[in-house]
Amino acid sequence: MEKFNLVFIDDNMRDLDLDPFVRTIADLNTDAEVAVFTNPEEGLSYILGHLNTRMIVFLDCKLDGYKLQGIDVLSSIREKTSLLYIVMMSANNLAQMQTSSIIQMINEEYICFFDRNNNLPEDACRVIEKIKQLWNVRFDCVLENWLARHAEDAQKVVLKKDGCGYTWNDILQELRNQTKLGKSFEELVNQYYIYQFTKQN
Repeated sequence: MEKFNLVFIDDNMRDLDLDPFVRTIADLNTDAEVAVFTNPEEGLSYILGHLNTRMIVFLDCKLDGYKLQGIDVLSSIREKTSLLYIVMMSANNLAQMQTSSIIQMINEEYICFFDRNNNLPEDACRVIEKIKQLWNVRFDCVLENWLARHAEDAQKVVLKKDGCGYTWNDILQELRNQTKLGKSFEELVNQYYIYQFTKQN
C-alpha cells in the first residue's frame, strides 16, 4: 500500500487517539499518515509544507474562536495548488452558511462536501476511496508512482527551460504546485500521447 497524508482541521476534534471519528477513519485507512489540527493556521502551515505529497484534507467550514475560517483555508490552499483534494465538513445546515462561501466551494475543483450530522466515518472512507481511485489517472500521481519504482531516474534532467535544468522530481513538484511550468509540461505530455495514439490507429 502506498502511503498518503490524511489531514483533519476541525476546532472540535481531539487528537488521533481520542477522537472516535478520526480513529475509525485511521483504522480503516492503514496506508494513511494522519494529522489532526484544531488550529487552522497550524493545519494550513502543515499542508503547504507537504504539497509534494498525495494528500486529502478534511476541513471544517466553521472554526469557532478563530479568525481563519474553513473557506479562508481553502482559498489559501488554492493559491498554491488546485490539485489537492479537500473535503469540506460541516455540522451545520448549508442554509446557515453564507451564500458567497457556498458559491466559492462549488466553484472549486477537487472538492467534496461531508455532512457531519448525517454521515458516518464509513461514509468518509468511501469518499477517500473514490479520491484514491482518481489518483490512479491523475498525471502527477502516475508520475509519483513511476518514480517510486524507478528511483534511479528521479534526478535525471528531463527538461531544460530558460537556462535551468529540471529533473523528474522537480517536474513532480511543479505539477503539484500547479506552476506555469507544471501546467505546460502536463499539457505537452497529454498532446504527445494523443498524437501517438492517433498515429498508431
